[in-house]
This record gives sequence, C-alpha cells and structure tokens, in this order.
Amino acid sequence: MPHSRIVLTVLLIALAAPARASDQEWSPPVNGPIVRGYEPPAGPFGPQHIGIDYGVPPGTPVRAAGDGVVVFAGLVGRSKSVAIEHPGARRTTYAYLRRIAVTAGKPVSRGDVLGFSGGTGPRHGPEVVHFGYRVNGRPHDPALLFDRPRPRISLAPLDAPACRYTGPHPGPSRLGPGGVPQK
Repeated sequence: MPHSRIVLTVLLIALAAPARASDQEWSPPVNGPIVRGYEPPAGPFGPQHIGIDYGVPPGTPVRAAGDGVVVFAGLVGRSKSVAIEHPGARRTTYAYLRRIAVTAGKPVSRGDVLGFSGGTGPRHGPEVVHFGYRVNGRPHDPALLFDRPRPRISLAPLDAPACRYTGPHPGPSRLGPGGVPQK
C-alpha cells in the first residue's frame, strides 16, 4: 500500500505542475457569434474555409487571442490583416480589419487590441472578422483553442489490475459483482 500512495502522490504533483510555454490561455478575438465555421479542404485544391468568422459591428476592437509577437501587420491583397506568432510554432491571424493598431515585431499579450473590425474581402463584409490558426504552418480549427475538453482523471489501484476481465467488453448489463462477466 505505501508504494501506491507514493505513485499516486507523484501523479498528482505531475498533474498540478505548471503548463509548458506552448500551453497558454486563449480568448476569442471578439465578443460575437461565430457566423461561419472552419471547413477543412476535402482535397489539396478543394473548397475550404480555414478559419472561423465572427459577426460583429464595424469598429469592434479585435484583440490578441494569446500572448505572442506580431509577425505581420498590413495588407493581404486589399484586406488589412495581423498575424501573431505564439510559443509552440503556433500562429493566429486576424483578417478583414478596417484599421490596424500594431506593428510587426511588437510583443502582445492576450487581450491587447490589434485593430478594429470593418474591413472587407472576398465573401466577407464589414460585419465579419476572420480568425485563423496554424500549427507548424498547417491550418487547424481555431475553435479548439477555446473549447478545450476537460482532462479525464481515472483512479485505479496500482497494486492490482484495475479489471479482472481482459476479454472483449460484454457490456454493463452482463457484468456481475466485481466486474466479472455473467453467463
């Protein structure tokens, strides 16, 4: 039994350890509903929407979703955009801004104002802010930054197997006392 307590204590300490630099707090860039979600491409040249669009009134402050450094602030085509590099090779982008309030090279903290909504672009009117997210250059659904699943914690005895039955799971209605399958 003492061995079980030591292992459980070490496990609990490890779970309570501070987060790595790439694990940071994230906030949506604006307070508004998502009006178009992430749509990954079906193929390399298929239709896609690699970000999410928020519906907000023009002139809404657009804020940094997380801590990082502004790596781009300017025009992409005719649309004003900002890109922030975050720890862990993560990058967020904020597009269709009417006005940009930061410059490249500037460190920003989560919640800092990057610019203001109201710009336009292909299939995006002035009431939309486009928010993108990439990891190692590959697009990912940015909504995952805000909808983190809660960690699952399961406790099992460390000095005995957690389950006596090792065959296919027969389903809860067939299990008897102690988790032993009934015939």
